[in-house]
Amino acid sequence: MSVPEVPAAEQSLLQRVLDHLAARRAALGNTKTYDTELLSLRDQIAEARLEDVPALLAQMERLAGISAQRNELRAGLVDPNNPYFAHLKLRETDTRGVRERDVLIGKTTYIDAEDNVRIVDWRHAPVSQIYYRYAEGDDYEERFGDRDVEGEVVIRRTLTIDKGSLRRVGCPLGTYVRNPDETWRLIQPKQVDLSGGQGKATRPHESSVRGMLGVGPDGEQRIDRHLPEISALLDPRQFDLISRTDAGIVVIQGGAGSGKTTIGLHRLAFLNYQGPKKFAPERLMVVTTSPGLVAYTSEVLPSLGVSGVAVKTFGRWAAEMRKTHFPWLAHLPVTDDTPTAVSKLKKHPGVLRLLEVRAREAQGDPKLRTDPQGPVTIWAEALTDLDALRRAIGASSAPPLTEAELRQAHRWCSERCPAVADVRPGEDPDEAPSHDVHDDDDVRGDYGIDGLRTEESRATLDAEDESLLLRTYQLARGPLRKGREPIQFEHLFIDEAQDFSVAEIATLVDVTTQRRSITLAGDTSQRLVLDNGFRGWEELFQDLGIQGIHVEPLKIAYRSTREIMEVAREVLGPMASALPSVAPRTGAPVEMFLTPGPGVAVAQIAEALRSLALREPRATVALIARYADQADTYFEGLSRSEVPNLRRVRAQDFVFRPGVDVTEIRDVKGLEYDYVILVDVNASTFPADMESRHLLHVGATRAAHQLWVVSTAAPSPILPSWLVEEAV
Repeated sequence: MSVPEVPAAEQSLLQRVLDHLAARRAALGNTKTYDTELLSLRDQIAEARLEDVPALLAQMERLAGISAQRNELRAGLVDPNNPYFAHLKLRETDTRGVRERDVLIGKTTYIDAEDNVRIVDWRHAPVSQIYYRYAEGDDYEERFGDRDVEGEVVIRRTLTIDKGSLRRVGCPLGTYVRNPDETWRLIQPKQVDLSGGQGKATRPHESSVRGMLGVGPDGEQRIDRHLPEISALLDPRQFDLISRTDAGIVVIQGGAGSGKTTIGLHRLAFLNYQGPKKFAPERLMVVTTSPGLVAYTSEVLPSLGVSGVAVKTFGRWAAEMRKTHFPWLAHLPVTDDTPTAVSKLKKHPGVLRLLEVRAREAQGDPKLRTDPQGPVTIWAEALTDLDALRRAIGASSAPPLTEAELRQAHRWCSERCPAVADVRPGEDPDEAPSHDVHDDDDVRGDYGIDGLRTEESRATLDAEDESLLLRTYQLARGPLRKGREPIQFEHLFIDEAQDFSVAEIATLVDVTTQRRSITLAGDTSQRLVLDNGFRGWEELFQDLGIQGIHVEPLKIAYRSTREIMEVAREVLGPMASALPSVAPRTGAPVEMFLTPGPGVAVAQIAEALRSLALREPRATVALIARYADQADTYFEGLSRSEVPNLRRVRAQDFVFRPGVDVTEIRDVKGLEYDYVILVDVNASTFPADMESRHLLHVGATRAAHQLWVVSTAAPSPILPSWLVEEAV
């Protein structure tokens, strides 16, 4: 069967580039010095177009600085497995007449004008702006350096190249996808209306083969398994935001799979590329919510050409800062049984306002201002002043605590905060004096009802105290420091920002330079922390006292298929308006299975996973439960069933390798798998409440290509009714 014209042309171009790179490598294998290469680059610069000169100069500088060892030279060349992700053909008119040229856009720059191979880095080359700002057939006008350039975009194509093989070609006609038998199919572009959603998904019975992972609606295996790179999917507005060094604080709001995290990391990489000294890796930081996202981000950044950036959870970073700035509190235990009312109080925006007021008042007390213990004293006095807490919370626009919650939280703080404040610099916290609980009948009554301890207690901290203590230090003593120097990051990326408290974000904002170059990425529909006072982005910035924020919504879900996003939308119910409105890919239908118990479910799932491992040994699968004991049950059963490459992921120790990860739903936020199996999606496990909707939505949208839902009792009421009906 003949290859269609568009993929045939792209295959021919790719082969020419790969042949050139192979010949180049072979020639470099016998090169003793780089003099010839540098002279060649010098000659090319003399004849090059103005917009190509910066890229050639950058290439010349890199080559001049490389070690003479051959393996280091090879490492600097374009990766033949994935040399570029987009192709432009430009028609331009200049003093030499009308000319057409091909420009390939990738992750690094490589130009050989003699052989007409021009690969430019999307972050650096001015010509890459044309790809992001214009469509095929558009006339363009851009300014490169001091010269205005006009022309026409003859071809604009997005490509997926995997292991040196062309797998997808996106163009105005649609998307050409390479089938397993090496033939090509064209997926027509469609406008998708996901509003309502019910009744529009492909039904399981429409597939010729049910219950087989990796099989699509027409019985074919692995529908469109290759995803395009996010670098190729940025729209002009998003590209402008990440490519501006003066954009200040930017919020990237997007639903699951919309690429918000990746775009945030691209902004960081772009800033580093444009200003390698100003935005040096040691002056950048990424803060997120979980060790799993830390591991994922730490792998992504080097692939974008940035290594050495600090990537940490807020908890880990704050603990390090607390031990640096309050060393006499370094060994205090942090409790893991903080009551909900206490967490809600300490995350409330009103408490941050109260600390700000108390810190300003302390500026008039010279002793308190210079005392290292001063911030701890301010913190302890604020959290134990019931009337002040009541007034501060009442003055905030955030939802208030009930009187019972406030009294319970105040009782907890009154027992612990003074004990912490009595630990002095140079003193062992275990030797600090203990405090009797105040004899307040109303407080004692609320406290006893909730079963909290009323005996004397050692000094302990709650996890929420890390940010409160650090923020109080900033307010009372000045910037956080590393040694004698203030900590000032040139750029900060906060991922999953909707799950941070206002005190945490305020603390982080204050460790950036006055330029406040910050990216916040988040999704209101994926909130997993519901007691942090978050009401929306505008309200967050009001709480922080910050104005002029760019909020950029992402409207397309690139990860999950249309069928998966339809289920995810219905699961969210009234909160679905925050989801992307378009999911351009179609795939296998979402299937639901009703079984009499976990034992039967394990047998069915094990058979499917063993079969999948034979057909697709490099597939990634997540089997996701809500609770740890449920995950343990399925892991033990699948282990006995000899499912290959099976891992029980605990404490988010993900390895990001092919196989089956059995884990809990809270731990997979921000991650991606080829296939996802949600187990025990029962009414008792996922009732009709907001938290269950958020959790089930997060679990479902981890799937890029196929989703299974398994119920072992009465199905969850938040599942789409049509999905349950089809399973009966």
